[in-house]
Amino acid sequence: MTVTTSTAPVAGPGPQAVSSPPQTRKFRSEVQALRALAVLLVLVYHIDPEVLPGGYIGVDVFFVISGFLITGHLWREASTTGSVSLKKFWAARARRILPASIVTTVGVIVLAQLLLPRSLVENWWHQAIASIFYVENWALANDAVDYQAASNDPTAFQHFWSLGVEEQFYLVWPLLVLLAVVLWRRARRVATSPNPQVLRGLLLVVFCLVGLASFVWGVQQSLAGDPVAYYSTFTRVWELAAGGILALVIRDTARWAPLRNTLAIFGVAIIVVAACVLDDATPFPGTAALLPTLGACAVIAAGRTSGAGSMRAIVETWAVQRVGDISYSLYLWHFPVVVYFGIYTGRDPGVTDVLAMLVVSVALAVASYTLVEQPVRRSQWFRADGRMLVAALVSMALVAGLAATLPLKIRATNEQWDQNASLISGQEGERVAEALQTGFVPFVGGDTAMKPNPLKADYDKGETLGRCLGSAAGPATEPCEYGETENPTATIAVVGDSHAGVLAGPVIAVAKERGWRVLTYLHGSCPFTADRRADGDNGLVEGCAESNARTRDELRELDPDLVVTTYLERTKFEGLPEEKQPGAAGLAEVWNELADRGTRVVVVRDNPLARSDVMECVSDNYATPEKCGKPRAEAFAGRDVVPAAAELAPRAKIVDLSERYCDDTVCPAVIGNVLVYRDDHHVTRTYMAQLTDDLRKALPKQPAR
Repeated sequence: MTVTTSTAPVAGPGPQAVSSPPQTRKFRSEVQALRALAVLLVLVYHIDPEVLPGGYIGVDVFFVISGFLITGHLWREASTTGSVSLKKFWAARARRILPASIVTTVGVIVLAQLLLPRSLVENWWHQAIASIFYVENWALANDAVDYQAASNDPTAFQHFWSLGVEEQFYLVWPLLVLLAVVLWRRARRVATSPNPQVLRGLLLVVFCLVGLASFVWGVQQSLAGDPVAYYSTFTRVWELAAGGILALVIRDTARWAPLRNTLAIFGVAIIVVAACVLDDATPFPGTAALLPTLGACAVIAAGRTSGAGSMRAIVETWAVQRVGDISYSLYLWHFPVVVYFGIYTGRDPGVTDVLAMLVVSVALAVASYTLVEQPVRRSQWFRADGRMLVAALVSMALVAGLAATLPLKIRATNEQWDQNASLISGQEGERVAEALQTGFVPFVGGDTAMKPNPLKADYDKGETLGRCLGSAAGPATEPCEYGETENPTATIAVVGDSHAGVLAGPVIAVAKERGWRVLTYLHGSCPFTADRRADGDNGLVEGCAESNARTRDELRELDPDLVVTTYLERTKFEGLPEEKQPGAAGLAEVWNELADRGTRVVVVRDNPLARSDVMECVSDNYATPEKCGKPRAEAFAGRDVVPAAAELAPRAKIVDLSERYCDDTVCPAVIGNVLVYRDDHHVTRTYMAQLTDDLRKALPKQPAR
């Protein structure tokens, strides 16, 4: 970005002139090189995270660059004119950011209209609107809190979260500068010779306080496993503030060349190392985010290096600088390319695929930079600040209107499938029973109809997966109470992860019939065990361990007559060093602990897994859902932990309902006009309700001691 230095007269009280700060060179080749490095890290990470597991830190490098350049611009304007023009600043940001993002958004929406599977439309539409108005980070933060929404596949708009953070920064940061300017101007009324260094000091104080508060909050929330932390503006501002502080304290100089060369090499090295050693399990952003942040600061602070050990031979090459030029457009376009590849191939990319995605991404970025970014920035028509801001608001409104047409793609289908689902209401049990007796056929009774509507299946989850399901990485599992609460004949508990939450529906139905009191202890992604997960991020692992410890304490106090539990059986556990089947001992420990106190334990085997694209498949093959089944052997693969645990805890009763899901060869997606799954591993509430009679038989009629 070209940064200009204002020489406008001082606008403030008194006739005194304020000396201008030292001129800053307009072009920084090292910043362009940092941009190139950052975008390449992100691109590689999104294409194949196994190659560069921490490549996501490229976004943190971008944050530092933005904070540095924007603060430098605001500082020069404020110190030379005595004020900051919000209109001018926001118009400049709109010229720089909006055109390419608008074109990308329009392109993705048009492709979505043509190519997107019906089942993905709603989530894409919501995220398109959030991206247009630069609040995608908060939309994703909200999904992260909702365990069920967090399992959604990424949309082609998901990477707009970082633009949301930056745009929110652009709204607030100049206001902080204006606050410092107001304080400075008041000080000038009593000062005999106003000094811009006073303003610099005020800005440093403000930025340091904001940055420190954000950093402390980010570390605290990341270590606590808060899923909002990654996307929150409040946990990210310190990285932008670091760049801003740097803009106020560094000076361009040709001195100390060996030291600056070393600093630049160190900065690049620490960024690359962070990209290699960090991964999705790293609590982020927290102290780990210091690596890319300080690395980027080091490169910028080093400036334009020279002499022995200088990286100028690499930094200022044509290729590096051109990648830096197109870095913004490349960031915008690469992710839609990656997402569409995943949707339409359903496989991991090979070498040829990777090369093809790189070529397409770069071609789109070059076109966007050449035909959109540069023409708008150079256009005299857009130079008028007021005109630019009006154009920005109008274009955002128009594109939001275009995004609103996405649901039209499925409206007629939705209405028809809602009508079809209404034909099944009240007949689910009979239809499923008939289908199970006649070979797991998808439709009976002559109706090509299913319930729930597959486009709305995500909502068919039951009340226990709402407020009663603890956040996946949080430490708390708040119990919910159902059934007979005044004079129950027995007290039972349903314990486990979201699969236990689905199972809770028919268990509660049986409990109400028998006058039982039911308490649920449900925690997303956390099986009830004494063992630790081995396949989750650190926050999830610690959150599960703490949650299970609390639940065990609460069950000791509750002393229920019966505990019913299940979990997603593909979950991996750390296990004991000598364990042949890691995780079995941890499950057996909590089951035996309950049995030792006289509590009956019923363990319901997990439902089989569905295809990863089951909802897309059913939506695209509504009349022929038999195409969407999963081979039985694959659906039940890797389920050896529970049998091993049962051998260690023989008093636990194991209930296997697999014959209600699969025949000898396949596990269908639709059985007797009822949709079995709402994603690749959660069963719909409607189908789970059809297992109530099976659970009625499996649960002891008199669990009270």
